[in-house]
Amino acid sequence: MARIQSEINPFYPFLKQKPPTLPSLSSDPLLVPTFIYDVLWNRVKFKSKSAFLPPYIHYTGKEISSNAKLSEEAFYLDQNGNPVKQISQLPFPAPSKIPFFLQLEQNQILQMGGIISNASVQLSKTKRSKYKSAKYLSLRDIVNPNFSEEEVIKKIETLYFDKKNKNYLYRLVKILYSGKAEEEYKIISNLFAHELDFANFLSKSMFSVEIIPLIHGPFLQEFITKFDERLIKFAYPKLSPPVRKMIESSVSKNKLKMILNAPAAEPKPGESLLEMLETEVYRKFSRNIYYENGSIFTYRERANEWEEAVNMKFEESKKVNFWTEGIALQFYGLTQTKIFLKTTEWIETLRVDWFLSKREWEPYEFHRLPPDLILEIPFFPTGKFVLGGGITSDRKTFEMILQWFEY
Repeated sequence: MARIQSEINPFYPFLKQKPPTLPSLSSDPLLVPTFIYDVLWNRVKFKSKSAFLPPYIHYTGKEISSNAKLSEEAFYLDQNGNPVKQISQLPFPAPSKIPFFLQLEQNQILQMGGIISNASVQLSKTKRSKYKSAKYLSLRDIVNPNFSEEEVIKKIETLYFDKKNKNYLYRLVKILYSGKAEEEYKIISNLFAHELDFANFLSKSMFSVEIIPLIHGPFLQEFITKFDERLIKFAYPKLSPPVRKMIESSVSKNKLKMILNAPAAEPKPGESLLEMLETEVYRKFSRNIYYENGSIFTYRERANEWEEAVNMKFEESKKVNFWTEGIALQFYGLTQTKIFLKTTEWIETLRVDWFLSKREWEPYEFHRLPPDLILEIPFFPTGKFVLGGGITSDRKTFEMILQWFEY
């Protein structure tokens, strides 16, 4: 569970589009481009900075060279990723066939050239739903399971939400009592896809501390018992009547007396009662949901009868450097208009940023990608470089940088 504070502060003078704000709470790892945001996390501030670029390696077909000095850990790698020959000096003899792989530093791999280069191949093409991910709070997880629909609605009427947000809650009650959990997931996914205001409520406003009176069970009692009475006393005058009443009914008379008699203490940033309560609600009850957000074309090397077969002509790619830290992607090849990347692991989320110039950049996001899937992004020959990062389904992180000239 992470609570972060962020500020949009691009290192580069981007003009084309304004970056989105980051969520302040997340129970999943976040992909945060360091060249766009200032981030305050765990009381440490990380200022935005320039994008990291590894040394560019020139390849002639016979040897490699670079204007930068390589480390002593620079090796050629075999097909299994094992070091086989140290690159002691530059220029250095190179294989005549691409792709081949170099280790620049520990865990940093450089793929020289594409898997397919200067050749035509047949791939199976599929139109695939493009997904985005979000978090939401399900009433199924928090309301008293013995309550009728009418009792839940009556409880909602007492909450300190405005009329618009209460109407959203009433709709959620109808969803809760209309079917099973699987049906609820499908309905909520469609709401995220087609009703932006409702989706914003589900993923943000609903995690307000004002939802506390609706939460059934020992959640609040366990939280208040462990929390500093002085910080509760500081927040007490600012609590809405429903939340205050809920706290008073969740603790013993002795505990309540200790809270009321305690000296108020101002909390450190991010550690107030309301912030910590909202964080705990998010951590304990938030559900991950994926929803459709347009469509993309993806490819595979193996052909299936139900998929469209397409002939693809790939360009020469011996100039392309594909740097990775963490193994989840390979550079498959490029055409005159597209760059193709191949997944090697299940990827939960992938972000790719195209640096078109110092003033223009184009971000792309992908979610729920299986292994051996070939993705496409546009190729802009006049662009500068491509960088990206992602998280695999087993929570491993990786980064990538694609260059085809020395920038």
